[in-house]
Amino acid sequence: MLSRILIVATAIVLWASPIWAAEVEVLWLGHATVRFTSVEGKVIVVDPFLKKNPKTPAEYKDLKALGKVDLILVTHGHSDHTRDLVELASLTGAKIVGPYGYALNMISLGLIPGEKFVGMNKGGTVSPLGQGIKVHMVPAEHGSAVDYTMPGFTLEPNSLRLREGGVPVGYVVEFENGFKIYHSGDTAVFGDMALIREFYNPDLAMVCIGGHFTMDPVGAAYALKKLLKPKQVIPIHYGTYPVINRTPAELIEALGDSSIEVLEMKPGQTLAF
Repeated sequence: MLSRILIVATAIVLWASPIWAAEVEVLWLGHATVRFTSVEGKVIVVDPFLKKNPKTPAEYKDLKALGKVDLILVTHGHSDHTRDLVELASLTGAKIVGPYGYALNMISLGLIPGEKFVGMNKGGTVSPLGQGIKVHMVPAEHGSAVDYTMPGFTLEPNSLRLREGGVPVGYVVEFENGFKIYHSGDTAVFGDMALIREFYNPDLAMVCIGGHFTMDPVGAAYALKKLLKPKQVIPIHYGTYPVINRTPAELIEALGDSSIEVLEMKPGQTLAF
């Protein structure tokens, strides 16, 4: 009789345990490059720029150090977000999600096999890793020209170095446990960030703060306090080069008495959520 009671009690505990107790891992590799590892071990890399990235830790200059990669997300075509895309995709066999125009260019130039690239547009949602993980493509305000001096492509004489790279975007990744991360890509502040909150309500935001090419700490603080309103934020896309040499301390100051928690990561550091 006692053994039957123990079995029932164990079943009740297992049933009552919340699925969201499992964790999502975030590894920041400097600039805008991030590796997410999902609850079930699916690996997503955003904007692969590692080998020539001044802030990437030495061990990750070797792309093999990333290990298994199941999916790569591309926010726009600038080389400081895509320079290692072709090599990483070839090395890992990962699928790629990116703006439709950028996808067409990369496929037509023979840099990425068509069957590997999921081209989409703002407002769309895809689940290339199965229905447990949803990838929502959201707007960003930036440029997206592609520098075709990138590895894997040889320019013809007198050809254009820069070509159209499709629209710039951000992503909200929704994991198996319901945890949602917003990666802003490169962007200025724009009012429809409020719609990102309304539609997706991200728990964690990873936002650019470097200024010059993107919003600075003051702009990012406005976006976070007034529009996005996440619980936590990880600042990215700063300090890589002198022209974007802003700091998380400036973001903290600009946020003032906001309840949003700033998580200052060092390149190579991992956090779990």
